[in-house]
Amino acid sequence: MAKRRKVRTRTRTVTRTITRTRGILSNSLVSGAIAGAIASIIPDDVLWGMGDALGVTATGYLMNNRTLQTLGAFMLGAKIPSAIGGLFGGKKGGTSPSGFL
Repeated sequence: MAKRRKVRTRTRTVTRTITRTRGILSNSLVSGAIAGAIASIIPDDVLWGMGDALGVTATGYLMNNRTLQTLGAFMLGAKIPSAIGGLFGGKKGGTSPSGFL
């Protein structure tokens, strides 16, 4: 009987970039408009004046938008000193760091 030859299977790694069309909800312009609407709806005195900043951060997190997450973190960082001052009898609530929100 003839001896069988060893057959070596070859493994190959294929890297593909999957491009998918993004829907209108993941568009940065629409995400920013939604975050702005949420920030304007939330009253100024919610959560020691940080409600609008938390709304922008949560919108960025839920829509997976790093820019909105960064903007929300910036707003939170700017409101922390006024919120701490409000706890100890100073000015109540936070103010928007940019002045337009």
